[in-house]
Amino acid sequence: MLPGRVIDLFARQYSLVGRHQLLDRCTAAERRRLVRHPDIDRAGPRVLRHRAGTVELGQQLLLPVLDAGPGALLWGHAATHWWGFGRFRAFPVHVTRPRNGTRTPHVGIVHVTRHLDPALDATVHRGIPIVRPERLLLWLARADTERYGHDIGALRLERTLDHAWRERLVDGHRIHDLAARCSGKGNSGIVILRQLLESRPPDYRPTDSNLEKRWEEVIGTLARSFRRQVTLGDDAPIGRFDQVHVDRPLVVEIHSEKHHTMPSDVADDEDRADRLVDAGFAVVIYWEYDIWHDASTVRRTLGAILSQPHEARIHRPTRAPHLALPVPDAPNDP
Repeated sequence: MLPGRVIDLFARQYSLVGRHQLLDRCTAAERRRLVRHPDIDRAGPRVLRHRAGTVELGQQLLLPVLDAGPGALLWGHAATHWWGFGRFRAFPVHVTRPRNGTRTPHVGIVHVTRHLDPALDATVHRGIPIVRPERLLLWLARADTERYGHDIGALRLERTLDHAWRERLVDGHRIHDLAARCSGKGNSGIVILRQLLESRPPDYRPTDSNLEKRWEEVIGTLARSFRRQVTLGDDAPIGRFDQVHVDRPLVVEIHSEKHHTMPSDVADDEDRADRLVDAGFAVVIYWEYDIWHDASTVRRTLGAILSQPHEARIHRPTRAPHLALPVPDAPNDP
């Protein structure tokens, strides 16, 4: 029977165990019996695999990490794929390890580095030791700059950065700390990253939709006074709202016709707005059509609301699509 501490490793690591992981968990005799066990085969010279496991992406990505030895981390596009950055392929698998490692890799592509700080740049994500997203973004900045030039590289990194931030893969304080820690060290990607972070403070929140982005473009400099996607309510949260003013109890909701005109959606929206008013907030509701086709009304009404004394109420600058009156039938000719 396999030792319980080894079974636990197999269970947590996609049915894989690196031989170096057994040194402090098994005696030499137990390791010899483990290698000869009928349920265990070799996934590589330095990695054992339990036959009860299935071949899946996690196992394919972890195998090169375990093969590279202690301190190895998933790296490069394989790591961005595993984090969920989007549009990056997992293969071929790249791994990074400390410079003091002496192993020749048998699986994957290994990069030796001395710039990663294990305490700040490494973590375990879904069972795989991996480089943190903030450090991967710095690497992407350098890789895209070298491949596409500064301007295109900056555009590509901006999209990836906002996607990772939107999905809460990136911590704002961590990435600002990384930019400060790595500045002046000859990393060609740090210039682009620092430029993008100038307009993205640690508590920055990207827009969750093109509609929100368009609203910010429409109101111009007023957008600086709002925070995106803020959860309101203390003991019993009312919900997360599109835009909340930084200084005033004012909430702006931007409704699309697709998701906010069905009866159940309308009822939910009315309930949220009433709860906000009860909590002392003013609520302004804009509709998708207004954002795209009536920008002047949006700017004018928001400016007027901000210039008036605060009043906890619901503002509806334009008629909601589901409340629009039908065109009356033409009277019959006598």
